[in-house]
Amino acid sequence: MITLPLVRPQLFSYGLLQDEYLSGLLLFGPPGTGKTLLAKAVARESGARMLEIKASNIFDMYVGEGEKNVSAVFRLARRLSPCVIFLDEVDSIFCARARGGGAGIGGNSSQREILNQFMVEWDGLRSGGQNHGIVVMASTNRPFELDDAVLRRLPRRILVDLPSEEAREQILKVYLGKERLEEGIDIKELAKKTEFYSGSDLKNLCVSATLACVREDVENEIMSLQPKEESSGGTQGTASDNKVFDLSVLLDKHKKETLSRESSPSNEGVDSTVRVLRTRHFDKAFTQITPSCSENMESLTELRKWDGLYGDGGKGRRKTVRGIGFEVDPKDKKDVKNQVK
Repeated sequence: MITLPLVRPQLFSYGLLQDEYLSGLLLFGPPGTGKTLLAKAVARESGARMLEIKASNIFDMYVGEGEKNVSAVFRLARRLSPCVIFLDEVDSIFCARARGGGAGIGGNSSQREILNQFMVEWDGLRSGGQNHGIVVMASTNRPFELDDAVLRRLPRRILVDLPSEEAREQILKVYLGKERLEEGIDIKELAKKTEFYSGSDLKNLCVSATLACVREDVENEIMSLQPKEESSGGTQGTASDNKVFDLSVLLDKHKKETLSRESSPSNEGVDSTVRVLRTRHFDKAFTQITPSCSENMESLTELRKWDGLYGDGGKGRRKTVRGIGFEVDPKDKKDVKNQVK
């Protein structure tokens, strides 16, 4: 839906698709699920350039400069065609216009003018009966705060939900692919334990486990270099975050090793220490990194409810919508049946 106008623009140069084609795509979902990465992947796979636009790139302290910035964005996109205009955190740019000057974008007339200018430029992509090879994509974790005019120009709305168990397993394999794991560690079991974890949470979990391994190795090395009477209070293999270590001994050792490498270049780049991630490292990581989303969170519930009403999911959308004067009220149907009887 996004790559076709960019890869095969000649198919959109005649007929219905000449004037009417997909004007935009909205990616919405919980934070950390990879909406921005997905947009970048679409642009890369289609061979198009990408303009990542944020609120700070548009809004200006001087009146009228914001509208100029909007026009400049679309002029640059036409020069870089095929191009994807990606609006990251679009709710910060196109928040719903409030009524009566209350909260929201309607409380500031300059912001309202910027929104109107963006709408005009957006509609201008299809003017003249030609496709310029420009597609607008947007991402947000609060789609219910967007203005109705923006949603009209984003007809496709895709929920980027939390990863499933199989997806979490693949994500963990990517992050832990270059690390050495203990034989007892099963990535499938880790995937089962990480329910409600987003892609960003999984990355932080792997980083935290690796840092726990590094800290443990540093602690054991310091204790091995210290005299026995000083290191008798500790136990190897149990790193403590609250314990303070004297790193001067370890720094002196590394300085000597650096000088020896400089004097003998043949040994340069040789490192005999390879960290091994063990079960206790992941246990500690689970105590430090918790999922940023849970099934009971109000935001996640609202996102899935919004997807059922307005998104491509549409499971909660009512199938029977009353027409304009052509639909018979169910109560009237019952009355007609009773009269017939």
